Amino acid sequence: MSNASLKFVAVVLLIGLGGCFKVDVPEGNFFYPNERVTAENILLPSAPPPSDAQALTLSYEGGTIAATRIRTNAAPRPLILFCGGNLFRRASGGASAANKLSPFGDVLMFDYPGYGDTDGTANFAGFEAVGRVMAREARAQADAEGRPLIAWGHSLGGIVCSAIANEVDADGLVLETTTPSARAAIDEMVGLARPLVRVNMAPALAAVDVPGSLDGYEGRIIVLEAGKDDTLPPALSRRLARELRARGHDVENLAFPQAGHNDVGQQPDFESRIAAALTPR
Repeated sequence: MSNASLKFVAVVLLIGLGGCFKVDVPEGNFFYPNERVTAENILLPSAPPPSDAQALTLSYEGGTIAATRIRTNAAPRPLILFCGGNLFRRASGGASAANKLSPFGDVLMFDYPGYGDTDGTANFAGFEAVGRVMAREARAQADAEGRPLIAWGHSLGGIVCSAIANEVDADGLVLETTTPSARAAIDEMVGLARPLVRVNMAPALAAVDVPGSLDGYEGRIIVLEAGKDDTLPPALSRRLARELRARGHDVENLAFPQAGHNDVGQQPDFESRIAAALTPR
């Protein structure tokens, strides 16, 4: 989810708070496909994956999926399936994702439907369909190479990766600056005014439930919290960790007090703490 989309929802919700106020929240408010990025004149940087990365094209019910594999040529370390945030495209965020994740293993990243070079419609159904295909591909590659599989979701990607980590028995799951649900995110933004607002969310939004989607998951979960996150406030990461523990999961919550929503990977202690957290017990 993007800062802009959540601020939009918050502004709408706060209108007319002199009394009880009702607002409908469509699913599309939370997505930034190519058309919306163009319409809103959002300038994304040119920062693709390294030139020696392997380009992959896979198929799903909505068309083709554009993906990239970063190979580190190291001993069999994990394969990390990366589910990016709401403005993630390989062409603009691939370099950053590679720099952040390749110290811990190989990386497999992809564009969401309607984003970057992947066909399809930007909605939760499409995101989950693409995620499933990518998860099966990642599991097959990891098994063929004798590697553990780690699913790593940032922001919106935390919802996507959680939806598929269970299905392919990912060995670990990292949830970076994300939320337990879309409703929790809205509640956090509205704050003390929440009792005065009646929120009608689109069914697909209301159904988002990260802890619930992980029922039965037996892998370790690492929650990354950014202390200065103004997109998905750190209280959401703490709530996510609490709810996962309450369901019996093995959860480690790593807080980075000086980090914002997008720069956890740039914190000076990031690499050492993540390496320790990913080390098998």
